Amino acid sequence: MIVVGNPGWQSPKMVWVAAGGTAGHLLPALGVAEALVRSGVARESIGFIGSTRPLEAQILAPYGFELMQLDVTGLVRKVSLANLAGLWRFLLATSVLFRLARRTRPRVVVGFGGYFSFPPIVAATLTRVPTVVVETNAVAGLANRLSARLGTRVLASSSTSGIRNAEVIGVPLRPEISQWDKGQSDVDSFRNLRGIGQDSLLICAFGGSLGSFTINTAVIDLLKSWHANQDREVVVYHVIGSRDFRRFKDVAEQLSKSDSPIRYLFSEFDPEIFKAIAACDLVISRAGSGTVAELGYFGKPSILIPLPNAPGDHQSENARMLERLGAARVILDDELNAERLIKEIEAVTREGEVLQEMSSRSGSGFPGDGAPKVSDEILTLMRRQGWD
Repeated sequence: MIVVGNPGWQSPKMVWVAAGGTAGHLLPALGVAEALVRSGVARESIGFIGSTRPLEAQILAPYGFELMQLDVTGLVRKVSLANLAGLWRFLLATSVLFRLARRTRPRVVVGFGGYFSFPPIVAATLTRVPTVVVETNAVAGLANRLSARLGTRVLASSSTSGIRNAEVIGVPLRPEISQWDKGQSDVDSFRNLRGIGQDSLLICAFGGSLGSFTINTAVIDLLKSWHANQDREVVVYHVIGSRDFRRFKDVAEQLSKSDSPIRYLFSEFDPEIFKAIAACDLVISRAGSGTVAELGYFGKPSILIPLPNAPGDHQSENARMLERLGAARVILDDELNAERLIKEIEAVTREGEVLQEMSSRSGSGFPGDGAPKVSDEILTLMRRQGWD
């Protein structure tokens, strides 16, 4: 089955948004979709195209955008029978989307990367529908490098993307952040709801929407062995992620109830993790483009562990970019353990001036929210076709 659910959505869509697979692709796309809605595009005329992972439906549900899920798989970079099956699924998905595009004539198709975003871009090109390719990572993956050759407009978050002639626009932020006034909102509500004092050192650790076994293991081991010599309370907020939650749940519950000098809070998934980032003093995380953008938006210092084997090693480039700014420390995945993590935490928290300087450098490197800029490009293409 190539398309799960109704291949035509419930109604024709003027804008197709191909994004998903990970929150790092989907959340920036949501920021752009919400910017379009604020500009007058009807919510029901925007349709999302994603993978068959449950994550897309879970994240999209509160926003009211319809989702089409493509049953396609990525290709492995070696001779494999799996690649033949993957190519066949790609061709079938492209055929379904081609017929749908020819029948409903969308105004614009937008691709945010990932292997399932390529069939919509190909189908749009074959039917002469304008396309916008958005690369949010510091280094473009294969799907977007191919899509960029077909795209009407190509936009990138960084000049390091490797896509020629791409306009640099910054990373689109998730809609909750762009609609949340960090200056006027109670940025300490995360602390207040959890009884964390304003003077407490709050560390927020997470490994992406699915989680990271390496980060989870290091954080748990850290809690077992670290006795912070601080004049203030230390609180670690750990978002474990759905993939490893069952494995770590029991030990996490034990640690949260222990009389350790370090207070430990944990959750499986936090859809409002940005509030914890806004309230914390230090972030420990992977280096996806969305996370890096949010670190800059909130001006937060970080210890980053890039995802190994990410397409184009883009997370390493994301992390090194902040390291060069003086806003982050970087630990390679195969070098991460509790001892190394403790060493880095103590190095940046021993004196408050270090965190303050890292915070200032993080904020100074933020190029701005890219969502309105992507939205403007889409609206320009729509107006050229008579939309008003």
